[in-house]
Amino acid sequence: MAEKDFESDDPYEFVGVRYPAEPGTDPDEIMARCFIEEYALMGMPRDRIMRMFASPAFNGTHSILQRRGVEFIRAIAEGVYGRPAAEESHA
Repeated sequence: MAEKDFESDDPYEFVGVRYPAEPGTDPDEIMARCFIEEYALMGMPRDRIMRMFASPAFNGTHSILQRRGVEFIRAIAEGVYGRPAAEESHA
């Protein structure tokens, strides 16, 4: 595996930044929708995105699931993908 030496001025280093949100804004909803839309646009199926939220290996998505629950994530995924075909036939 190729490894790169640490550079103190690495332009590709990830940097997390916090910012204040407007009152009434739901940062978890915004971030979850952003993750889901991004992966959906890349062609990732809904079930794979749901597994990503469930996996502790993906800290950003998993922390939202831990705070808000699976139904919260499913509702956002439904807003992006539409209702699953199995649910539509029973509606």
